[in-house]
Amino acid sequence: MVKVGDFKVELVAADTKEAFKEHTAPDGQVYAEVEPDMDYFISLSSDVGGVMMKMSVDGVGLKYQDSFPCSRRDVQRGKWERTDGRHTITALHFNKTRQELGAQSSLLTGKVEVNIYTLGEKYYQEPYNTASASLTADSATGGKKCIKSTTSGSHSFDITPKGQTASYRLGEYLHTITLNYCSALGLIYNKILPPPPDLDSDDDSVQVKRENSRRKRKRSTVTSVSTARVSPEGNIKAENGRAETVTVQQTYDLVDLTGDD
Repeated sequence: MVKVGDFKVELVAADTKEAFKEHTAPDGQVYAEVEPDMDYFISLSSDVGGVMMKMSVDGVGLKYQDSFPCSRRDVQRGKWERTDGRHTITALHFNKTRQELGAQSSLLTGKVEVNIYTLGEKYYQEPYNTASASLTADSATGGKKCIKSTTSGSHSFDITPKGQTASYRLGEYLHTITLNYCSALGLIYNKILPPPPDLDSDDDSVQVKRENSRRKRKRSTVTSVSTARVSPEGNIKAENGRAETVTVQQTYDLVDLTGDD
């Protein structure tokens, strides 16, 4: 949860409505720890009325605003669409777009921004069909990112306003609330979490140790042999052919070795 004055923003799982675990960096920025391939909503709260909130995700505005004539809590928002007077809110989706090994921390981090304004002039208009801007994993704003939000969630709910509804123009700008999101690997690259003791794992933990171990093994193994002569105790011989990977532990004298580089 990021709280600025009377306003609060957090990311919640679309299925359970539980907030993602958050971490605060030394510079005060807040990071939600998320998992790829999960749906989520942006949860908005205001302890006061007379304000309006506009949201953007990964630098793309969602093309609508939420008015708070009075105080409201835990308003969940995502992709918004209005068709024949019915409003549908669809969850956003965390996408892992490419491998993360060696990536920069900025490519491992997404961002949700909420701009807060006072309510401007009130007016009425006939409802019309419209929808949020589309967020795609290969868009120009996020094509290089390792994790990115898209408007492709599978969870949704409908809002059907009763009678004529009012709209408001933007008033005076008040605040911007920023909430970053990334996976556990992103938290490590952003130096918010320390790397685990054993970095050699099959999940999204850092794989540096695995790479270093592989290089060490290369220095102590023979994977291709042209000519080899080993001491009598070794009983290993190969001439002009390939041999299986062999860890050489005996006293040896090798000629013309070619590694796997």
